Amino acid sequence: MLPSHTIFDDFLGPKLSGELLAFALANEAGFEPSIVYNRESAGVRRESRNSLRFGGDWKPLKRAFRAEIEARIEEVVRGAGAGEFRPDQMEIELVANRDGGHFIRHIDTQTKVADRTTDRIVSAVYYLNREPKAYSGGELIMHALIGEERLLIEPKHDRLVVFTSMAPHEVNRTAVPGDAFADARFSINCWLHRNVPPA
Repeated sequence: MLPSHTIFDDFLGPKLSGELLAFALANEAGFEPSIVYNRESAGVRRESRNSLRFGGDWKPLKRAFRAEIEARIEEVVRGAGAGEFRPDQMEIELVANRDGGHFIRHIDTQTKVADRTTDRIVSAVYYLNREPKAYSGGELIMHALIGEERLLIEPKHDRLVVFTSMAPHEVNRTAVPGDAFADARFSINCWLHRNVPPA
């Protein structure tokens, strides 16, 4: 059985989704290789995760995105199967997947991070791309908690997918002919956290 998940199409609408995409396209120089974290270390591991993360300042647009999530927080949380959960913190990143971009099977709950003060409870992926879409692949692959069932969810501009952070999932390899940055699969990855009670 697949974990709880929900797809919201046309989530932000043309104005804000267009502003976010225009910002990403105008700021290629601010994208750096994504870091993978585990208990022992953090580093670039392209065999595991091959993507680019924006490291610059995008606070006004990040606030606008956060506000849209907060405005529909009950719907988002319910869609992920998280019941009456109310987040204590929201983590947000802007990512580009160029040719060969992928992320191997994993869960988002940070079980290998020592001394963490929060837990990821709900994961959300919001997609941005130029239209018509110039890449193929890049699907979100949801895996069953038990068994071999899986579901491929197509990335589409202005689509939000929410699911429990305990859900095993991966990002299918993205093919971008010519590898132009503007043709990449862009996403905003968001995690809703719960504070960890003091020991």
